[in-house]
Amino acid sequence: MGLNLRKLVCQSVLALAVAAALITTADAQSNNIRSITFYTVKPDRIGDFQAEIKEYNAINTKAGSTHYNSVWVSLTGPRVYARVMYYSKWADLDAGPDPKLKDQEADLVRIGARITDCTESWSRTIEEIQPDLSLPPSNDVPKLIRVLVTQVRPDKYKEYLNLVKTDILPAAKKGELKVYQFAETRYGGPNTQVSSVVAMDGWGDLDGEVGIQKGLGKDGYQALLEKVRPLIVQAEVNEYRFLPDLSYLPATAAK
Repeated sequence: MGLNLRKLVCQSVLALAVAAALITTADAQSNNIRSITFYTVKPDRIGDFQAEIKEYNAINTKAGSTHYNSVWVSLTGPRVYARVMYYSKWADLDAGPDPKLKDQEADLVRIGARITDCTESWSRTIEEIQPDLSLPPSNDVPKLIRVLVTQVRPDKYKEYLNLVKTDILPAAKKGELKVYQFAETRYGGPNTQVSSVVAMDGWGDLDGEVGIQKGLGKDGYQALLEKVRPLIVQAEVNEYRFLPDLSYLPATAAK
């Protein structure tokens, strides 16, 4: 199953999820609307890009803004940065800038323009996390996440969601995964695109059974794949690393 994530980003204006997927604090995860902005940074401007984000975050910190976000970088596939924000309701996306930042608005606009100038391209996707198909949120931010982005056959979509409920989520529970988060793409990508995220401590996790394989074992996992393959068009797994120095999170979470 081969699906180039960068093609997804371009074609779908996608996700880690990340689809892209991605995780912050338990409080943020209880907000089930997830916005992901992907940045492809110019190779010679990575240092500038990171410096501008840090300056942007410093202004947020000084003003006491509660508009938190986490930043991740891809370790596989094309190198992209992903900035993730969570919302509790769709109306929150209408709210605009944090009122606490009113006096700094002009500075933030200038910094935002400089961040954009460091990029070759950017795109945004919005997903909706499904709590009934996910494990309860964790208080810890993972060092790494393993993100599976799947394009489901349109005529098999409900069947696929049911398989997640009856087979995949129970396997995640049995395997005692710290994180299993399932989301459906709402905007910026195909409406039959889904993503699931599993936390990892490091690449060494791959030396053993990882993800739902831990709960099913080798034979059980192969049996599950036999059920999954007829329901999907294509899928891809990628790894992302959390960047705490570029993220703006509550002090208790930004470790």
